[in-house]
Parts: sequence; structure tokens; C-alpha cells
Amino acid sequence: MPGENTRTFAVMAKVVGGRCNLRCTYCYYTEKPTLLSQGYPRMPEDVLEAYVQQNFAINGKDATVEFAWHGGEPTLGGIDFFQRALELEKKYGQGRTVVNTLQTNATLLTDEWCDFFKKNGFLLGVSVDGPRELHDIYRVGPEGGSFARVLRSMELLRKHEVPFNTLATVNRGNEKYPGEVYDFLREYTDYMQFLPVVETQATLFEAEDGQHFAMPPGIKSTFLRHPVTDFSVTPEGYGNFLCGVFDRWSEMDRGKKFVRIFEVTAGNMQGRPSSLCVHNPLCGHAASVEVNGDVYPCERYVFQRYRLGNIVETPLEELMEKNRRFGMHKTYGLPKECFSCPYIKLCFGGCPKDRIVPADMGEGRKNYLCPGYRIFFGHFLKNL
Repeated sequence: MPGENTRTFAVMAKVVGGRCNLRCTYCYYTEKPTLLSQGYPRMPEDVLEAYVQQNFAINGKDATVEFAWHGGEPTLGGIDFFQRALELEKKYGQGRTVVNTLQTNATLLTDEWCDFFKKNGFLLGVSVDGPRELHDIYRVGPEGGSFARVLRSMELLRKHEVPFNTLATVNRGNEKYPGEVYDFLREYTDYMQFLPVVETQATLFEAEDGQHFAMPPGIKSTFLRHPVTDFSVTPEGYGNFLCGVFDRWSEMDRGKKFVRIFEVTAGNMQGRPSSLCVHNPLCGHAASVEVNGDVYPCERYVFQRYRLGNIVETPLEELMEKNRRFGMHKTYGLPKECFSCPYIKLCFGGCPKDRIVPADMGEGRKNYLCPGYRIFFGHFLKNL
């Protein structure tokens, strides 16, 4: 069947688990090595081979198969790790179409890394929150702000002609400066993503278990009200930020630069499947393979109670089947009032992790960002 032949999954590999050379204030992943008792500094050979082989197996034979390398900071795995991954892709791919993507904080890149990426056709995502005064608020390491190193790395990527997009978080520090953020990013890339930071404070018992932030709500989570962290974007701030970026993009770059949420929203208006799980009616087609081979339904739900199994012991295809209930909760878990919202087919309830607000009628939970989504979608429809 054509549908089966082109079926795709987005299964990211956590090359070094949560290990990272930075300690960004809002990062939810650096706790994972301790929280999950991960003893591996990087993904072992048997786990890597199982990931490559099984990632081909679950994707349709005519689909483009993505190998998504994440962390922590994946470049801590070393170039030799990725050289071995390419050998395995060649071994098991048998001529299939492959794309390798890597998300990086862009503080450790060198000419050697860039030459490797260029030679092997990698697409990079660079985490950068705007110009120095905004980026360095939260994206810090032992030596302070990371902006200078990120800027140097972006220049290296351009020098070696390595394609990259930018991933900027929208947080309490930059939410009022959409023009400044966009004007900076447009000088370096034609492709941008904006990710809202929404984290809640851990309870005492969660903190005692080693969690920095609270477990998000979901099918296996206990719903407790947690205060939102002071670095989280405000709902209205997120909506106004996206509107500000949209206006700047419309003024200067419409048809020339690509902002993912604009592309996704336009696609949803036309009934085209979204490439962004946040605004899809269902989730569950994405998963996270940890450094030891443990599989979780989503990188935001890497907690022991959400563990699906291990790819060395159980085929990834079986583990993804176990993910169906989690994926269906995306729609079935929405409160009734969401289905009377004029933006439901653009929003689809947003990410389940952000459903931390009790519904008005006392049934289910609404997305924290709902007021911001209303602001943005209304502005988008009016000015498209």
C-alpha cells in the first residue's frame, strides 16, 4: 500500500544522554543521567546498530528515513561515533534515501566537524535565542554566556557551507523582543523554529528524586498543580512574540525565509499533515531512544513510568505500537470546550506537556499557552 510505503516516524537518538557542556537555566535534560541512572558516556555499539537497523525497519520503504541525533550535546560523542553511524546506515539502508540531522548548542564546533558535516550531507539545528544580550540570559555554562562561541560556530558553518536552521526558545527573557530576535536570526539562516519554554516547579518529592522540574501531565502522570518557573514564557508573551516575528517576516522576508510555525499553520489551514507534532491531531509517531537503548514516547516524557522498553531486547516496531495510547491522548485528552474553539484545527490542543491549566468547566486540562495561541492564530488569519 502507498501509505505503508511512505510511512515515517521521527525517532531521535540521544547520543550521550543528557551530558552537556552547558547548563542552560531552562534545560530539562541535564538531569536525565542521574534520574535514570545512565552509566554510559555515549551510546554503545550494540545500541547504535539496533537504532540504525530498526529505524530503517519501521519507516516505509519509499520514505526518506531521518536519523535525528540529539543530546544533551551530541558532538560530545565524537566524530568517530558518527562515522560508525554512517557505516551502519550504508550497511542497512541498501540505497534508501537518508537524511542525518543533528541538534547542537554550537559551542564545540571546529573546522574538522564542519568538514565532516559538509562531506556527509548533515543538516544542523543550532540552538540560539537571539543576540548576545538575550541569548546569554539563560544559555550559560561554567564560563558564563555561550553567545560568543555560538556566533563563531555559525560563522564556521557558513564558511564550510553546511546547511543549518536555528532553534530559538521563547522565554521570559526574550518574549518582548521579537523584532530583535528575528533581525538577528535572519542574518544567519533562512529557516527558523521558535520553541516556547514552559516548565513547572518540581514538588518536594520530585526534587528528592533528582528532578529539576515537575513531570508533565499525561496518561501516566499524577495531576498536581505546580507553579510555573520564572523563566517560562507568559502565554500572552508567546502570542505577541509570534505576531511580532510574523509582522517582521511579512515586511521583509515573505517567500524568502521560512518560519516553521508559519508553514505548519498554513498547512493546517489547507488540511495538509503537519511536520510539527505540537499542532498535529495525534502524536506518538515520535520517540526518544536513550543512550542505553531505552525507548520513551517523547523526549519530554523521559521518566521511568513512561519507559516503553529497550531496542536491544524488543524491536522498535513493537515499542512504537505500545505508544498508540499515548499518541491518541493528544486529542482524546482535550476538554470539551476546546472542540468549540475556532482555532482547534490549527492548534489541536498544543503539546500535552503544557496542559497544566484546569478547564473552565472542570473537565480535563487546557494548554497553558492557549491565550497566546488565540492571539497568534487570529493575527495570522487576519494578515496572511
